[in-house]
Amino acid sequence: MLKEDDVKKLIDKLQYFDYDKVLNKIRKNVKKPSVLVTGGTGVGKSSLINHLFGMDVAKAGSGKPMTDRITRYEPENYDVVLYDTLGYEVGEEKQQKFYKDVIGFVKEANGKSDVKKHVHLAWYCISAANKRVTPTDLDAIAALSGLTEVCVVLTQIDAATMVELDEMKDVLKKKLPNTAAFVVSIDPRVPEEKMQWNDLLGWSVDHLDAGLQLAFAQALGQELHIKHIQADKLINRYVAAAAGAVVCPLPMTDSAALIAIQTTMATHLFNFWGIDRGTDKIKEVFVNVVVANTGRIFSRSLLKIIPGAGSIAAAVVNSGVATSFTYAFGRAVNEVCYKTASHMAKGEKVDITSAFAMDVIMKLIQKYYKK
Repeated sequence: MLKEDDVKKLIDKLQYFDYDKVLNKIRKNVKKPSVLVTGGTGVGKSSLINHLFGMDVAKAGSGKPMTDRITRYEPENYDVVLYDTLGYEVGEEKQQKFYKDVIGFVKEANGKSDVKKHVHLAWYCISAANKRVTPTDLDAIAALSGLTEVCVVLTQIDAATMVELDEMKDVLKKKLPNTAAFVVSIDPRVPEEKMQWNDLLGWSVDHLDAGLQLAFAQALGQELHIKHIQADKLINRYVAAAAGAVVCPLPMTDSAALIAIQTTMATHLFNFWGIDRGTDKIKEVFVNVVVANTGRIFSRSLLKIIPGAGSIAAAVVNSGVATSFTYAFGRAVNEVCYKTASHMAKGEKVDITSAFAMDVIMKLIQKYYKK
């Protein structure tokens, strides 16, 4: 009978797991959503992007000019494409040029057969500080709605009274009854309950094809509630893969394919939460503590959560065990990643070694394991 040490030797090869190679394979198949952020001059488009995606667009890369008014950004390690537009200025000629350039660009992009080049969402920003919705705004939004999924984002609401804000919303509701509108501000003095960041992101996810939703959530740097929902869907994909890997019961020692699925899932979740955008040291700790020990975590867990296993050699992995453990392991890694990302989003320091310690993962696995 094989001892647990023998099994550990069998799965020790996981310590040579190539994180970057696996991640590149995962990301190679990612379909990135494209978001057009547009509106007038000084309405807070860049601030909106910076807040939601946790990046400074100006520093995210040089950008690729698509027209003299529209710049395409595809930041490294973010699964999203952003189109940032120069805002229109007062004056009928300038407003008409804005309208022609922006609407013309979206019409041309979405007329192409390659959906990767489409504009999937449009966020039309109007500053509440301007106290009004202009005819150019209404015309542009109406035109965009016939070409792609569009919503209105009323920004800088800290600069308007509730009466002024309600008047703007009433105009939008009357003139554009089928277009959703959301109010936001990056001013920390505005109470959270008065802002609609989650509603904006929820609308965005709901109006993307299923194949684009996960990538959109991955790119977010703030409003982690949306990421959490999509992370659960990600785990379910790997649970289904685990079930398919175990067509009939097999000994623990033959479950290398299952362990590989769980290792890839852990890598995917770590990247999904954006934790690997930190220092190389953070990634190194994760690889050494979680990824390289996935097999050990699996074997130790089986001994604890499967009654009567007796020894690791006696543990038989069937579809039920495979799906239950993969689900529990995914939820465990996801919970640690979520808490870590939450602290990092607030600028707090995190002890990655302690956060991803084997004992922490083990306790969470036992919490989530379901027969």
